[in-house]
Amino acid sequence: MANSATASRPANLLVALLMGAGVFTLSLYASSASAASMRAACVQCPSETADASKWVKNGTYRLEPVTLSIDDEVRNADPDSLRKMTRLKPRALGADENDPLVDEVVRAIDIVGEAGDVDILRAQWPELTRRSRYAYSLFINEGQIADFYNVYVRVGPNKYLIVIGRDVESGEFHERPGEGYLINRRGTEGHSRELEQFRVVEAAAGR
Repeated sequence: MANSATASRPANLLVALLMGAGVFTLSLYASSASAASMRAACVQCPSETADASKWVKNGTYRLEPVTLSIDDEVRNADPDSLRKMTRLKPRALGADENDPLVDEVVRAIDIVGEAGDVDILRAQWPELTRRSRYAYSLFINEGQIADFYNVYVRVGPNKYLIVIGRDVESGEFHERPGEGYLINRRGTEGHSRELEQFRVVEAAAGR
């Protein structure tokens, strides 16, 4: 019996060591997952992600969940590179920011808009800060965040949704390429959800 007990000790020790190693590995994995979950999309970062922990922990932003599309899965996309942030207390754009905002919207509509709409917009020079609604936030570079706004723009009969970013530190505006588009033109049904939001924003802004 003594020999049997003695022989079982190395086996028990091996089991204990393996269990300990497993716990350590799981701990490392959990730490890695936790660190990864504190990253968000970054437009100009080489890794396409940036560390958001500082702003999440101080309660300025929260990280949003990511659902990968089939295309994302096929290309093995990093979920963090698609992760947006939400500012918990979004900042309303001020009237003194209207001119630079219109400038940026003009540039965007020059790319995605119909012929002649840029000239009309320049002539109208509308009050667009009242037609802006906070949408989401991203990193532009490591440590540099921009809050993005949906800007609902009417140019004659045409209705546009233009996405404009505001650098949190400098206050500068810049468009996000590929994010703006014509919601509908006269005689077309357009995008129903965006059109409904357009009507809500326009009513609040006092067309």
